[in-house]
Amino acid sequence: MPRRRVFRTLNYRGYRFKNKDLLCDALRTVIRDEEGLNDNQAAAISGVAAGTVHNWLDGPTMRPQNACVMALTNILGYARTDAVDPKTGEIVPAFRKVKKGQLDIQKERELTADFLLKEGRRKKKPSRRKRNGHAVA
Repeated sequence: MPRRRVFRTLNYRGYRFKNKDLLCDALRTVIRDEEGLNDNQAAAISGVAAGTVHNWLDGPTMRPQNACVMALTNILGYARTDAVDPKTGEIVPAFRKVKKGQLDIQKERELTADFLLKEGRRKKKPSRRKRNGHAVA
């Protein structure tokens, strides 16, 4: 029998959301509606893992980490401009386009690939150690 994913409602005095943080919705608006990207394209441009982007938009992630969100939105040319809802007093995350011009997806993918290669971020080889700390012959 498959496990069901249960989302709980998180309530704080100054911030309430059900199932997902409002930041996930703001990211969906930027990535899919304004830029017209899918999860894999957004991941290839930013260097954020494709699974992470998918989990923000359609998966179980309830609260995305700000560093990863900013890595993606900065590459796309957006700045974060949160606002306060005058009726409820809640902070509503939003993004504003600050980079002018069209996004060249192929050029951005190449720049990101070069950056990741230069930084040395590659898949590491699996460790040849056993769990008890002894090396494998």
